[in-house]
Amino acid sequence: MAEKIQMTVNHDGPGVGAVGAGEKSKDLKKAYRNFFRYLGKFKWSFYFAAVLSVAGAILNLVGPNKLSEVTNLITAGLASSIDLPKVVRIAALLAFLYALGYGFNCVQGFIMATISQRITQNMRRDISQKIDRLPLKYFDTVSTGDVLSRVTNDVDTVGQSMNQSFSTLVSSIALLLGSTVMMLLTNWLLALTGIFAALLGFAVMMLVIAHSQTYYARQQAELGTINGHVEETIGGHNVVKAYNGEEKEKASFHKQNDRLYLCAWKSQFLSGLMMPLMIFVGNLAYVAVCIVGAVLAVKGSIPFGTIVAFMLYIRLFTQPLQNLSQAAGSVQSMAAACERVFEFLEEPEMEDESGKTQRIGKGGGP
Repeated sequence: MAEKIQMTVNHDGPGVGAVGAGEKSKDLKKAYRNFFRYLGKFKWSFYFAAVLSVAGAILNLVGPNKLSEVTNLITAGLASSIDLPKVVRIAALLAFLYALGYGFNCVQGFIMATISQRITQNMRRDISQKIDRLPLKYFDTVSTGDVLSRVTNDVDTVGQSMNQSFSTLVSSIALLLGSTVMMLLTNWLLALTGIFAALLGFAVMMLVIAHSQTYYARQQAELGTINGHVEETIGGHNVVKAYNGEEKEKASFHKQNDRLYLCAWKSQFLSGLMMPLMIFVGNLAYVAVCIVGAVLAVKGSIPFGTIVAFMLYIRLFTQPLQNLSQAAGSVQSMAAACERVFEFLEEPEMEDESGKTQRIGKGGGP
């Protein structure tokens, strides 16, 4: 028994399912498919929350067009008189639409919070039941701490990312597409000016995301490995002391800790680059639209209200890109966590011998 414990605590390689330092992340598409299949009875609530997010985004797209009308009314009325009743009616309509959009966002936030907590509750229950059905040889090859990390860290990552990121992704995509259509319908030249500047940053953002995904997967795997090492070393503390294995265990821990530090640092650094990049792109789009809009306004090609509308449309166009850059890191972390959770749930189980036990209980032969 002591030899077995010594062999366990001296294990310093990655656990089953861990991604080594030189390996790439596994099939993330499979992890996403498993996750959406796992939604089960919550999928219609999830779809309803997505519809509410889209509806809230559409209501926000009405604002710039109405504000353009108000600006044109005020500009035209400076020479004579401003049509205040019409301005008040438009302002009241805008207030109602924005309030309705806020209500939609509150409802979908409540739905997503409920779904995310139910999903994590079901994951913990399924993992607990799975542990009872796994053969003992599985626990001879996988550290207990790695299993605990899947129950705690990975499941919590799935719940938090689902609650914070999916509604943001849906509303951001709807705003991005809707603002693009509205800008093209309002003035195609200003639209192409703003879109080109914003898409330049979006292309760079996608390049950063592609490189950071690998480090997110390694971070989750290394976290499970180091948890397993700590748990086994503490559990076998007497054996470690008896065989004078303190220095070896310290060296193993520092090696794993350094790997975790590098993966976490690289993933967070690459994700941190995206927000400043998108802020710069948004400011660049503002400047481009102002310059081109001023030239068109001086020539009399567009009214002043169109420039005001485009200033808001550019914000509605670049803001989703910034939100997508923020949510990208969370979604990548969730994908890596889902991969580890479903990898554990798909492990081969012991043969069901309940029938044999029942026959023996009745006095029958084996």
